[in-house]
Amino acid sequence: MAENDIGTERIKPASTGQAEDRAVRSVRPILAEDSRVNQPLLADFLSPGDAHRLRDLLAFAMAVEGQAGGSGRPRGPDAVDGFQRDAEAALEAHAFRTLHNQVEQIRQAAVQEQIARLRPPPGFLTLVLANLIALLLLAAAAVAAWRHYGPAMLAWIGA
Repeated sequence: MAENDIGTERIKPASTGQAEDRAVRSVRPILAEDSRVNQPLLADFLSPGDAHRLRDLLAFAMAVEGQAGGSGRPRGPDAVDGFQRDAEAALEAHAFRTLHNQVEQIRQAAVQEQIARLRPPPGFLTLVLANLIALLLLAAAAVAAWRHYGPAMLAWIGA
């Protein structure tokens, strides 16, 4: 027999292929017999109605986990309320993280959509050609200014 991680023992099937041998499975109890008295009961954690069912189940799971880990919380209505408050806080934190992650995903999708709408930037040759055209326009403006104002400027300077 080999023991697996979850505390169960499986009987290896016999080579004869008997169906009973394959179906037999014995479960080893996780807690000792004397500690079963202090185990929390699910009925203590359930609220009337289904409004807080998830919180109640999480509180029960936290109580069972705390007992298995030896948290030392006292039993009783105060402990149940404490576990329910902890469960409520854990659920709110999880909801906030989930909402935050969804907002980030929506923002990233919006940014990618905006980037996809932009036209591609001009290439190197386009920029070089634009600069050459700008230089030609500047030269043409300088020639036109010289033709119009050149003789007057030379006379003003005194040449």
